Amino acid sequence: MGIDGWLFFTTGVLVLAGLVMVGSASYYVAMSQGLHPYHYLVRHIVHLAVGAGLLGAMLHFPYRRLSDRSVAVTLVCMALVALVVVLATPAAGGAHRWFRLGPLNLQPSEFAKLASIVFMASLLSRREDEVNDLWAVPMPCLGAVGMLAFLIAIEPDLGSAVMLAGTAFVMLFVAGLRWRFVGALVGLGLVGVVVAVLAEPYRLTRIRSFFDPAADTQGAGFQLTQSLIALGSGGLTGVGLGQGLQKAYFLPAPHTDFIFSVIGEELGLLGTGVILAAFLLLFWRGIRAAARAPDRFGFYLALGLTVLLVWQGLTHMGVCVGMMPTKGLPLPLISYGGSSLLATMAAMGLLLNVSQHSN
Repeated sequence: MGIDGWLFFTTGVLVLAGLVMVGSASYYVAMSQGLHPYHYLVRHIVHLAVGAGLLGAMLHFPYRRLSDRSVAVTLVCMALVALVVVLATPAAGGAHRWFRLGPLNLQPSEFAKLASIVFMASLLSRREDEVNDLWAVPMPCLGAVGMLAFLIAIEPDLGSAVMLAGTAFVMLFVAGLRWRFVGALVGLGLVGVVVAVLAEPYRLTRIRSFFDPAADTQGAGFQLTQSLIALGSGGLTGVGLGQGLQKAYFLPAPHTDFIFSVIGEELGLLGTGVILAAFLLLFWRGIRAAARAPDRFGFYLALGLTVLLVWQGLTHMGVCVGMMPTKGLPLPLISYGGSSLLATMAAMGLLLNVSQHSN
């Protein structure tokens, strides 16, 4: 069979939307930094070109090779080493998340998510019948995924850590993990999140502002307040592409963490509805590709990739509309960010790869 046309179409729609909206959302940000107005757009185009090549490579790569235990373990080990080394790099914005390679910034946590999914898919496809054998599956998963999530959380980047761990949990749950193990993992996860929140005072402040953003509109509630103003200003059809005002020194990180809010202001409810529909379509076709995969590794690989991409997309939207506490997560395929875009394009390439072998 050929690749899933609907899945490919959805990818194209989201990529095109990102190209347009990064150009619009980053205009004033670039000028405020003394850069050319289209500085970020040009960089996004370069990232997109490299990402397209990566998508093509993953589309034609024999994905079953990734199921080999040695390959999966090697990818996780490489991710662990990268995450340890990045902690020793100079902080940027109060976090140790990026390798500075001249004009390039590489964020290893984005690729650690993919390594985690490959590891989980490999393990579950080989030991699916032993998913409830504590030492055969749950403990190896907890060790590998737990270490990756811990290292990402202390960068600090709790949002990405939750995405990585949550995706692995869904894969285990679908594999048939017993409820007593499910409860134990959920409890352990909640304890980890609570500890992480209490360890960084700004996280607790964000949670408080989530419940009452109006209590401090110039402080902790500023981001959410500006996001809601942007969305509310857009109405049904928006104020017009490029005409939004909130991205001009009001809405923080409009081209990355709050690009959905810019879409809402400039393209209105109709524009945000199209983006939401695209992610729902991606979920449908991704799950369909998993269900029809010719082997169990393909099933778990497609499942994990779909859950990660759609969950992160919905979380980004939820933050922008005030349904979740503020966290810095890009909107997959749309937000500006080289590492995020490259990792997402690679993920889409693998997902399309599995879809073309569906039966």
